[in-house]
Amino acid sequence: MPHLKRYKKFDKIEQQMLYTAQDPERLNKFWEILDVNGNNKVSLAEIDKLVVYTYPVLDNKRALMRAYKQTCIVDGDGDPWIEPNELPQLLVNIVYFNKLYAAFKDMDTDNDNRLDVNEFVQGAKKIGIKMTKRKLKMEFEIMDANNGGIVLFDEFCVWYTKQVNPSLQIADCTSKFVEKRKMKPKTLQNAFV
Repeated sequence: MPHLKRYKKFDKIEQQMLYTAQDPERLNKFWEILDVNGNNKVSLAEIDKLVVYTYPVLDNKRALMRAYKQTCIVDGDGDPWIEPNELPQLLVNIVYFNKLYAAFKDMDTDNDNRLDVNEFVQGAKKIGIKMTKRKLKMEFEIMDANNGGIVLFDEFCVWYTKQVNPSLQIADCTSKFVEKRKMKPKTLQNAFV
């Protein structure tokens, strides 16, 4: 099973975020800082601004976008804002997708923000994927959802999470916001591995 244990640079911030997510007082203080204009809705821009200045280790735009979309569309009510009740899951998602981005970048040896089959096969061991070369090539084909011959971070997130927790739904670049949606939030909290 794949794992993200080697990304120790996130351990301290992960502990802080999980602690904050579980402590109502700390969560309220965090929300007051995050919700700059006090409208009880937080945009991606507000999240980005806080992360850039306060948590630079988490300042990866692709990871923030994934965390934002995951929290709004899948874990939240589907609208394009983070609301106070969605904040705990956002904190968890920001760390999770930053770890995934670090894994993705480790495999992306030519730094073109996409993986080809050779990069995936060569880099799989780095994130604890133990499969034969043949099986890795088959998994690459599965991951390459649009059959473009390359895998983008978005596709990697969906594939990786299915490996770790097949029951979780992951928002992707084609996921759309909705006006209102009633559903129970799913959690990525147990996906930290």
